[in-house]
Amino acid sequence: MFGKMQKQIFKIFLLFVMFFMLPNFANAAVVWETDFEDVADWSAPRISNGFPNTWTGNPSRTLDPPKKMNGQWLHPSSWVRTSPSTLAVSQGPMATIGAGQGRESSRGLTYNFESGKGNPTYSTGWAGGSPLTMYFGEAGYPELWVEMWVKYPSDMDWWDGSDINYSGITKAFYIARFNGELTVSTSLADDHSVETRPTHPAWLPHMGSFYSSRPYFMQYYNRSQTSNGTPEVYDETVDAWYNNSSYYPYQNILLNNRYTYALPSSNPTVDTIRMDGQWHKYTYHVKMNSAPGVADGIQEVSLDDVRMFRKTNMAFILDGGSVENGWNYIELMDNHHVASHMYTENVSYPVQIDDVVISTNYIGPDYIVGGVDMIAPAAPTGLGVE
Repeated sequence: MFGKMQKQIFKIFLLFVMFFMLPNFANAAVVWETDFEDVADWSAPRISNGFPNTWTGNPSRTLDPPKKMNGQWLHPSSWVRTSPSTLAVSQGPMATIGAGQGRESSRGLTYNFESGKGNPTYSTGWAGGSPLTMYFGEAGYPELWVEMWVKYPSDMDWWDGSDINYSGITKAFYIARFNGELTVSTSLADDHSVETRPTHPAWLPHMGSFYSSRPYFMQYYNRSQTSNGTPEVYDETVDAWYNNSSYYPYQNILLNNRYTYALPSSNPTVDTIRMDGQWHKYTYHVKMNSAPGVADGIQEVSLDDVRMFRKTNMAFILDGGSVENGWNYIELMDNHHVASHMYTENVSYPVQIDDVVISTNYIGPDYIVGGVDMIAPAAPTGLGVE
């Protein structure tokens, strides 16, 4: 297996070969990617800051998003959102980019998850912000694959078992359709708390996960910000492992815009989130439905290129909406609830991220960031949930 330096050498060699052998080839599948090797050292302090105060399009911004070493923005239209520390004594920045934080001790990004249970302001252990947020323009893309390598520390503990409804949840991926042109005055661009907000007329599929150290398990849910402006509760009982009542007994309780579920009686057979101190690849795929109200949209999640969840009847855009614009707004590692320790214990967990790729088709298990995607491979196979 190639090391990261060997991959870089191979990438240069492959580009050299392609230059002479396939001059008409264009790698149209990849929308954006980074392995952080050309990204400058960066730190996001824990202050209350967000769009538009950190957006690259705001000349008076108070916090810069990540930049490359040559001074260019890591993504040309991006921003970083931060919230104040939930600990009694802040342990450092929300996120950093630097050497030794990526795969094989290369450059990468670290997001520090604070355990803030009992915090006077955020008593449930909530902490907010995204270190890497991207806007792809009004038109967007009808289909996107977003993948990243993530390493959770082996000692990471999400909650103390006292409150399933709040503890142990994170938004690892956040993909949305923002209608309208993003400007410096659009201060509610990433406000996804109100269903009728005109800036968010489309459904916002999330990969959100409940975690427990006794035992581990996973929840997949959607938050419905509907395309026609009318709030609609999504029936989550047909999703993922919700089909298996022995894992997730249905409680029929609406809380915080989502249904809640009882503790599983036993561990799921597929452990989707790996907190073993090793690197794993997470991929989230969404495809817009073909017409308003037509339930043929797709969403799926893969772990290490093995499909863990798939749903093919999503009506992301409802009757009265429009599918003219596609997915155009992405956040990585947004809000999370970690309540394994009281905020006075000052505990945080470093979650490392590397090799982020956003593409319009599946790029395969051996894709090299910055390399050449010669043939679009077949989609991953594995567990299918319709």
